[in-house]
Amino acid sequence: MKIRPVILLFTLVVPGFLVVLISLYFFAVDYNALIKAETYIEKIANDKKFDKGTLQFAYHRALAHRINVFADATWGLLGGVITAVGIHGLVMLKQKD
Repeated sequence: MKIRPVILLFTLVVPGFLVVLISLYFFAVDYNALIKAETYIEKIANDKKFDKGTLQFAYHRALAHRINVFADATWGLLGGVITAVGIHGLVMLKQKD
């Protein structure tokens, strides 16, 4: 067994794919939390007697969830790029042989 494909597989393809899977999981969790936070904001805003402090707190919690969703998607994209670089390296090794 040649060592170069194994190195590419275990240093780029597998870790990159794991980053994609983990990021997708946390993206789904954070996206559900964002939907709940946005629904709560809408409920508070439609209430006739709402507290301004409660509305601001809920709004800032929704912003925190929005940032988390963005970060999770960014990590997923980065993991996909790392995986693609590893697969590209494997293909280029096969073409050289």
